[in-house]
Amino acid sequence: MSNIGNTKPDFPRLSPHRIGLRLILETALDAVVIMRSDGVVDDWNDRAAGIFGWSREEAVGRALADLIIPDRYRKAHREGLERYLKTGRAEVLGRRTEMFGLRRNGEEFPVELSVSPIQDGESILFVGYLRDITERNALNFARIELAQVKQMMAMGEMAASIAHEINQPLAAIATNAAAGLRWLAALTPDLDEANNALTRIANDARRASEVIAGIRSMFKKENQAVALQDVNELIGEVLTLVRSEVENRRVVIYPELLDDLPQVPANRVQLRQVVVNLLMNAVDAMDAVTDSARVVRIKTEIYDANYLLIAVEDTGTGIDPKNIDRIFDAFFSMKPDGMGMGLSICRSIIEAHGGRLWATTNVPRGAVFQFTLPRQREPAW
Repeated sequence: MSNIGNTKPDFPRLSPHRIGLRLILETALDAVVIMRSDGVVDDWNDRAAGIFGWSREEAVGRALADLIIPDRYRKAHREGLERYLKTGRAEVLGRRTEMFGLRRNGEEFPVELSVSPIQDGESILFVGYLRDITERNALNFARIELAQVKQMMAMGEMAASIAHEINQPLAAIATNAAAGLRWLAALTPDLDEANNALTRIANDARRASEVIAGIRSMFKKENQAVALQDVNELIGEVLTLVRSEVENRRVVIYPELLDDLPQVPANRVQLRQVVVNLLMNAVDAMDAVTDSARVVRIKTEIYDANYLLIAVEDTGTGIDPKNIDRIFDAFFSMKPDGMGMGLSICRSIIEAHGGRLWATTNVPRGAVFQFTLPRQREPAW
């Protein structure tokens, strides 16, 4: 695998099979690299030459790892190839993976990679599709940083506003408490003045309570529009919204929506937020699935006379039984980079609508998240 040819490659007359590969190479918008089972470059296109810096003539016949794979990944590349040739299984095959590539000038850069094996007579070729995602990652990082800055600014402004509003009655309470103590500590205690100080303290405490109640009201949903919603129609909108992300992650969503469902009173934006969150959680749960199809089913049905039921079923890694009751707790997350707020917010939204959200294990694998919505009862906010 590590042998490097020093002579220019000899290109024989192309068979129909090879003509098909050349068409792929010449028409693909992404960089396409064809590697033999010994790790040597069999062919690549102009796009690959453009992003890696090696011409086709320079690359063909040389070890792929020496050309485009950073040193720290070469051992894993070699072991993965050997494992596939022995077992027919490899994690990278059949899925999109992000990793780092190596340009001719030694610069490392992020790439998105998808690899498929094909049979070429008695030998195996590996066709790799690579995309330079440097600009996309930079844009994503910029968006994340901007969102974080905005969030910190909003939190800072809210904290300053809350502190200002509460500090005034608290300061008055402290001042009146000190005055009351002085009146009571005098050689001749002035009970009238002490009583006045206590009255002012009670009034200031009431002011502080009103400030806190006002802050809490900002996070309630009294003023958000509630109307009768067609749940199936809303789910269709969500499926259109997430289609690109779901397809990129090689997940198939099967909608099983009961016809002629009655409409339910709900806030459309919030209900859509819940469905998106549950669907994307299901997609995330299947990132580690490599030995079976990645399938999500979303179902609607009549739960009983008064409720509709919406269920999202995945075939992912499932939920540890010891966490089944904790996953809806705020700040509890099973994702390494998760904040643990998504499911907590979803449950709050559904309960505010008068419904219930819960999770169970799926059979034979995965998890099921389902929630109910009342058909006639108004949201409980």
